[in-house]
Amino acid sequence: MNENPLTKYFRKPAIYVSLPTKGRFNPEIDQTIIDEIGVMPMTAIDEITLRNPDSLLNGEAMISLFKSCCPSIPNPRNLCNIDAEALFLAISYATYGKEVTHTHKCTKCDNQSDFNIDINFLLNKFPDIDVVEPIMYEDLEIHVKPPSLESVTRVALIQLEEQRIVNNIKTQSKDDADELELAKRFYSSFERVARQNVDLLSETVSMIRTKEADITDRVQINEFLANIPASLVTNINKSVEKITRKPAELNKFNFVCPVEDCGHKETISLEMNPINFSVAG
Repeated sequence: MNENPLTKYFRKPAIYVSLPTKGRFNPEIDQTIIDEIGVMPMTAIDEITLRNPDSLLNGEAMISLFKSCCPSIPNPRNLCNIDAEALFLAISYATYGKEVTHTHKCTKCDNQSDFNIDINFLLNKFPDIDVVEPIMYEDLEIHVKPPSLESVTRVALIQLEEQRIVNNIKTQSKDDADELELAKRFYSSFERVARQNVDLLSETVSMIRTKEADITDRVQINEFLANIPASLVTNINKSVEKITRKPAELNKFNFVCPVEDCGHKETISLEMNPINFSVAG
């Protein structure tokens, strides 16, 4: 086949970003010599894919987006979620420009006005988490890592499942169903959800170092997590939360009402929506 003469007009990286983890937990990622990822703007197909609710729910839209816009990441499912959040913003920058617009309604005068949020400001506020201290337990070193994009998606699905279980129980209770049978079904469903939560926790444990060996086998780590004190599980969860906690500046912004007779000042808490690059307050 003849080479397409339009190839030189294809997308190219519009921005290079450094991942919060510096790619430490994803050595397969192809980074530049200064540990940056090239990010290309979205295509029309990417935008259409992001409007598919089912694909958004099961995470496939995000996987597809990263494959399209960040080709140096061979397996986006394994990408640390905090890195994924930073890349969402970088893709927004590459596609729409360095600012996102948020419409806010003044709580004093009810006037609606737009203000811009600098994506560079947000990207620079992500923490550096390339070094993570292990958790000590007796003579063990428990090494943890940030949860993956796939893990976070599964957590969201589990939360939906939990809500569905509660709603079903409430509906069946109104129908005067047998209370003992409802209790059995309730316990069975939540036992399954609890097992899934243990599986998800195990994915944040990258290695357990003993005096004899380094344990990385997922089955053995799962068995360990299912048979340790709840206090240790809590410590592991806290450690994971600590290395994935984002600064408050990423979610809080100062707003001044532009209406001359108002001028009301307030702090707005916003959640940058990584799915459609909108801002929700």
